[in-house]
Amino acid sequence: MVGRSVVGCLSSACHGSDVPDAPIWQRAGKTWFDQDPHAQAYTRLLSVDSANIVSRLVHETLLPSSPAYRQILEEKCVSCHANESAPESQRVLGADCQVCHGNADAWSSEHYSSQRKALGPSRFENSGRMNMESLVDRARVCNSCHIGELDRGGLDREVDHRLMAAGHPPMHFDFEDSLRRYPVHWDTSSETIGPGSSMGFERWRIGKISAAISKLKLLSARADRAKDKKSPTIEWPELTEYNCSDCHHALAHPSRRQSRPAPVITPVIAQWDDWCTASLDCALRDTTSSELNDRFLNLKNQIEMIAPDPSLVAINADSLRQWLMSELKDVSSESQTSSEILLSKMKTQLESSSRLRNWESAAQWVMATQVLAEGLGLELLSDAVPLLGIQPMADKTKTWKPNANKDPGILSRFKPDTIENYGNYLQQQLRNRP
Repeated sequence: MVGRSVVGCLSSACHGSDVPDAPIWQRAGKTWFDQDPHAQAYTRLLSVDSANIVSRLVHETLLPSSPAYRQILEEKCVSCHANESAPESQRVLGADCQVCHGNADAWSSEHYSSQRKALGPSRFENSGRMNMESLVDRARVCNSCHIGELDRGGLDREVDHRLMAAGHPPMHFDFEDSLRRYPVHWDTSSETIGPGSSMGFERWRIGKISAAISKLKLLSARADRAKDKKSPTIEWPELTEYNCSDCHHALAHPSRRQSRPAPVITPVIAQWDDWCTASLDCALRDTTSSELNDRFLNLKNQIEMIAPDPSLVAINADSLRQWLMSELKDVSSESQTSSEILLSKMKTQLESSSRLRNWESAAQWVMATQVLAEGLGLELLSDAVPLLGIQPMADKTKTWKPNANKDPGILSRFKPDTIENYGNYLQQQLRNRP
């Protein structure tokens, strides 16, 4: 379905008010266009940096004004950087309201009426509207671009190794950290965070499980694609599934990569990228942690072989994904165990910092322990891990910085002992807690 223009949604009586004390729903559109990075997602594709990426990708210097350049954008970029269902003339709106909320046609009826709102979440069923009030649905929509998804509406939302080699940044997305830095244009009264609040931890848990589900769905689709040999240009294994630093590392001695012990059982091509899976067991119920480890290790051993079998990878990735989807349903239900119990569960993870073998796992560990500290009402250590180059727990009122996640050179400079002082500090605070 071709997307409509969102101009009608931005009248002053609807979502386009610029009156400072107007309700937040009435200022949503103005806030979005003025502050949200998604509004500039397409225009960034016309920048010098993007032109360099496209030129390296095709081994030919192309200008953003050329038809060949625009064709590449249509094939590889607009499915995330714009509303792919909208007319090309609307690309300049970037990833507009319809990308997250659903086609504007579905919102043309009286969605604002009190009678319809009284229906609760059921009002979104079979309506064509996305339920962004649900953290689970919100995380799923975010992940579809920020992690990736194959064959959505006939287009692939994928950053593969060729695109990363050309200069595209890695897909390191954390739902909770992003929400904290995001320019809010919705009612957050039910998402209050701060010292003593468990909401940050709940958002982290839902985001963590959802990210793993999206990661596994992408892996399974990539394996199916390789298994079916739909194209001679398909590469398998897809190298973005692995930690970058396992291949891209300093050759000079001493090198952390050179000191890594040799595999005991099977030859390993590289470690499976654990950005989406590090600390995942902390997001699940206690009763399911052992089952997760068994399922996870089985898949990890397969994907890390020199020549992983795409059929086995696809089957096991999809099986683990289905299992996590069931877990996500339980985790996000109102009957779930007290957050205080779940927060305390993470205390044991402080003893696991020695397992942090790369920047990805360390960054995830830091963000997890900081929502733990906040939920338990502990004082946070400012600038605890400056060399991680991340901004966990940033003030959500600050202006969004699209490139604030990571210094590009941090992977090569990362050393696990940079977080030792932070871990010791947090453990000391936890010792006197029940």
